[in-house]
Amino acid sequence: MIELFTADTPNGWKISIMLEEINFKYKLTKVNLSGDQFKPEFKKISPFNKIPVIIDHKHNKTVFESGVILMYLGEKSKKTIS
Repeated sequence: MIELFTADTPNGWKISIMLEEINFKYKLTKVNLSGDQFKPEFKKISPFNKIPVIIDHKHNKTVFESGVILMYLGEKSKKTIS
């Protein structure tokens, strides 16, 4: 299961759109950008205090930065563009 930590921003939306397009089940965890991103528990998964972040619980892997997340999900899904 993928857990997506995000907020209502374009970068956050990119990841949820990708997860929908590749048909992966995921849990959405909203991050309040009025301070939640600076809490120590969030900094553990996002060292730069930014959203989006995913945790791939099946593989015990955390991925941050939207471009890297998109690449990770693309490779994981093994979907190709026709």
